[in-house]
Amino acid sequence: MPTFVIIDDVFFQKMILKASEEKDVLCLFLKDEKAFWDALQEGIPEVILIDIGISSLDGPGLIQKLKQNPSTKGITLIAFGGSLRADLLQDAREMGADKALSKSAFREQLTGIIRHYSKGQGGQAGKLLKKTK
Repeated sequence: MPTFVIIDDVFFQKMILKASEEKDVLCLFLKDEKAFWDALQEGIPEVILIDIGISSLDGPGLIQKLKQNPSTKGITLIAFGGSLRADLLQDAREMGADKALSKSAFREQLTGIIRHYSKGQGGQAGKLLKKTK
């Protein structure tokens, strides 16, 4: 199952895409919450990367829903957002995010995060799925 990435920031999308291609990690890029719920019907990912700064998304609320649902509570949720919105990062932690990082910290840790989850996919992800629903 691919890593789900909920993001609308093109710069970070390109950075995640590059890092995931290098480690042969399959990513599914989603633009909003509806696309996310639609994709979740197709399968449960091991990890979800959530840009909590998306204006059309209640990132902390989404995290809470996922952590309260028995079928999704085991998914690793990594939230990231701008350091000027520390309140959103704190809310993400309180709602159950496994990690809540500023964008600069996320950028620094991205390679390690991707490396960790490439092991879960056995490095055999095949082609990268670049869907933007």
